[in-house]
This record gives sequence, structure tokens and C-alpha cells, in this order.
Amino acid sequence: MRRLAWLILAVAAIYAAAAGYRIQNRMYYIWLPDYLRQSMRARETPQGPVHIFFYFTDHFEPASHHYRTHRWEQEYPKLADRHRDSAGRPVQHTWFYPGEQPDEENMAALKNLVAGGYGEVELHYHHFNDTDDSARAKFARAIADFQRYGFLKTVQGDTRFAFIHGNWALDNSVPGMCGANHELKILRELGCFADFTFPALWQAAQPSLANAIFEATDDDGPKSYDKGTRVRVGQEPVGDLMLFEGPLQIVPSRNAKHLFWDVEDGDVHHAVPLSEKRVDAWIDANVHVEGRPEWVFVKVHGHEASTDIDVDDVLGAPFDRVLTYMESRYNDGQRYVLHYITAREAYNLVRAAVAGQQGDPSKFLDWVIPRYVAGGRPPAAVSKVTADSPGGH
Repeated sequence: MRRLAWLILAVAAIYAAAAGYRIQNRMYYIWLPDYLRQSMRARETPQGPVHIFFYFTDHFEPASHHYRTHRWEQEYPKLADRHRDSAGRPVQHTWFYPGEQPDEENMAALKNLVAGGYGEVELHYHHFNDTDDSARAKFARAIADFQRYGFLKTVQGDTRFAFIHGNWALDNSVPGMCGANHELKILRELGCFADFTFPALWQAAQPSLANAIFEATDDDGPKSYDKGTRVRVGQEPVGDLMLFEGPLQIVPSRNAKHLFWDVEDGDVHHAVPLSEKRVDAWIDANVHVEGRPEWVFVKVHGHEASTDIDVDDVLGAPFDRVLTYMESRYNDGQRYVLHYITAREAYNLVRAAVAGQQGDPSKFLDWVIPRYVAGGRPPAAVSKVTADSPGGH
């Protein structure tokens, strides 16, 4: 018995050391404390069915490989038309296109997809060693390029957009990249309503908050968004920018090399095959506006035009299967109601929830930020569009 006890202690010590090394090496220590705190809190109890809002924030970077963009143009409508949500709407996609890579052929193909009602285009940007002024000038040029195609401009004529930072380096959070310490404020002033960069697994840029939708206030240093205020029903907007995170979930694993646990981060990538188990983890992350547990936001991400394999992940069988699973498991109309939305619509729904709005969520897809000029979907019949200047959100 004594030998057995020592063996158990030795195994436990080795396991703890290995887990500690993994947590340190992969920078899980940034978000793990908040994750554990949230895990220990009692979950809010939904009143009625849970509405699942699924949206795909794609770091869409085809570069000069136009054939990949044309594959999307030709094949995505067929996939989307096979998969409908509770309202009969096809699955939506948000293409965050890199603003530093203007390309007529890529943009024209995306415009056709948007005009067909299959999603929206937003701003993705990689930049290095800038100042606040040079970053602002680059963003402004990119916005002007996008607006030639009807992107980033609402039907009311305002410049509004969602943002993803290339290389995760929002607000100068990664040394040697970005360079703009006031990036949150710059983006807001140019018309940005929300950032969708995170999660950033294994990256120092990852916020300390996990599984959150929160608002951050810019300061004079880098990574101003590291702390923020989680959005909640009845809370007035605060800070400079709203940030939407996707799932970060510790899930069981059979892989001994991974110490029998993995981290699910919503990354659609062939290295981690799509599965029903992953879908369940996305939803179990329970990203929602505090005080509105009935509305759960499921954000996934990927680089779905960077390689041919990445294109296949979404346009081929893997994504098709998980959509079928979501529609069968999370769209029964009693426990769950499934909605396919865009990043802009996610923001509008959050703002509606914060304002205490009730009823059919589809009424609020254009609640604050109206649809873009390029959009193929008519305005919701009972949506409410309110004044929302670039100076606030």
C-alpha cells in the first residue's frame, strides 16, 4: 500500500508538472483564471427556448489565388441553400477580407456572394510598425476601396464596419506588429462598431476574459482591451469598442500526449476535424449577454481561402456534416431555435438584448447598424434602425 501511495503521488506530480508546462508554454495562463471563475459560477437559467446564433468570421485571405475565391462564388451558394435555419434563411458567412490586399477579381466575386444573400464582407487588416497616424491612413484607404463595392457603407450612407486584426495584434498587442497604441479609438472614430479578432489560442494577444462579449476602453499602452466590461441587460454602452469572443472550452480527450484534455477554440481547420463533439463545445461555451441566457452566440473562425484544403473544409463534406447536426440537434423549436447570422447582425442582436428588447430575434438583425449597400437581404419588416454615430456604440 505504501508503494502504491508513492506511485500515485509520483504520477500526480508528473501530471501536474506536465500540465503546468503546457499551460505556461501555450499561454493558457492568460485566460484560464477567468475561465475557471466562470465555470464555478451558477449558470443563468433560460426562460423559454435557447436561441442559437451561429456566425462564421472568416479571415479570408486568397491573395492572388483567384480560383479559390471563384470556388467560393460557385460552390458556397449550393452549400448554403441546403442548410436553413429556423426562419428558412440559408447559412450566412462573414468574409473579413484583408484591406492591405485590394484585388478587383476577389472583391467582385465576394460582391456577387453578398448580393445573393449569403453573407457580408467586413475589414481584416495586417499592418506592422505603424504609428497611430499611419495606421489611421491605411485603414481609411482600405475603407474607401471596400466602399467601391458597396461594403462597409450602410443603406443610410454611413461608414460602419466590423474588424479583425491580422496576426491577432489588435492595439499593438504583439511586439513587432501593429504599432498603434490607440487602435481601439482609431477604429471607433473611423466607424468600427465591434472587433471579432478573438479568441487567439497560444497568443499573448488573447484577452484575459474568456467566452465573453465585452466593451473595452483605450489607453496609452498596448493591449488596452485586456480588461473590459462584460455586456449585460440594462447597461449603458461604455468604452471605445465592443469585442466578440468565440469559444474557449476545455474538453476531454483520449490523447495521452495531450494529458487527456484539449482546448476548443472554434477554429475551423483540417488539423482539428469538425465533429458533433466540437459543435456541442461551441454551444456549451455559453457566450451571451448577461441577463439574457436565452440568446447564445456561437462564433467560429478560420482562414478558409489560404490553402485548397482550407477551402475544402467549408465547401466540402466536413462543414456540411456539422451544419446538418446543428439543424437536427439545436433547432427543434422547443428547447433550441437556430439562427444563421453575420457579424454585423450579431452586434445588433447584442445591442437589442442590452436594451431589454424581447420577442423574435429576427426583428433585431438591423437594430442599430442597418444593412450594407451591397447587401442582398431586404431590411427586416419590423427592424428598428436608430441613430448610432461613429463616436459611440
